[in-house]
Amino acid sequence: MKAKNGILSVPGANLYYEVRGSGPLLLMIHGGGGEAEKFDKVADHLADKYTVITYDRRGHSRSTLDQSTEDYSVTIHSEDAHLLLSELTNEPAFVFGSSSGAVIGLDLFVRYPEQIRLLIPHEPVLLQLLTGNEHEQAKQLLETLQKNHQTEVEKLLSTSEQISSNSMQSQDVSTNRLLRNSTYFVTHEIPGIINYSLDIEALKNALKVRSIQVLPAGGSASREFFAYGCAEALAEQLGTEFVEFPGHHGGYNSELHKEFAERLHEVLR
Repeated sequence: MKAKNGILSVPGANLYYEVRGSGPLLLMIHGGGGEAEKFDKVADHLADKYTVITYDRRGHSRSTLDQSTEDYSVTIHSEDAHLLLSELTNEPAFVFGSSSGAVIGLDLFVRYPEQIRLLIPHEPVLLQLLTGNEHEQAKQLLETLQKNHQTEVEKLLSTSEQISSNSMQSQDVSTNRLLRNSTYFVTHEIPGIINYSLDIEALKNALKVRSIQVLPAGGSASREFFAYGCAEALAEQLGTEFVEFPGHHGGYNSELHKEFAERLHEVLR
């Protein structure tokens, strides 16, 4: 289904967003290095049941920053989600967040619970929920990913520059977006996520005050991945149901996208 798109000006950035379908509003928040297109397949499956909102988070793809040196902040990203919801609806919305997008969704819930009808944080990268060796191993994994990913980005940038200097053809737009998103991810987002701490008590208090469900989730193929463990630990701390989706950490953008969409509809329903 063809999506309608728009640009929302927010403090320090311009947010690119897409709207497709009709019905209750469902906001989908992508993880690090992603963009709105990561949810295209699932959104198309759900567009006959929901008004699906996807967007490029600030610093990603078409959502430009006013200042390229802006420091990453979970709170700033959740404020963006708040402003986007405020622009598009006066009613509480379903919210699905993936990875660091799940962390942003949780921060949004703590700060603006009245905007959320039901929240699904899918494999949130919240190291505070892990203990002992699990915490240290997850931190080391992220730091190693940051180091290795930065090296790969630098190689891609070097190759891209050579192609640009030796060819009259313009660089591929999607490749440029991937490079920018990857650079933002390794330079800003990984350190920001490692150092972020969710206010669990505030989250619990918000759940008590409002009749809203928060259902942490994980992928059936990533049970050994630390972010799956984060979701399980969060469900245990909140005393809420843990739900499982088909596929891995990014199952919504895999060959299981139809099954993922069906499961998401089942949970939301």
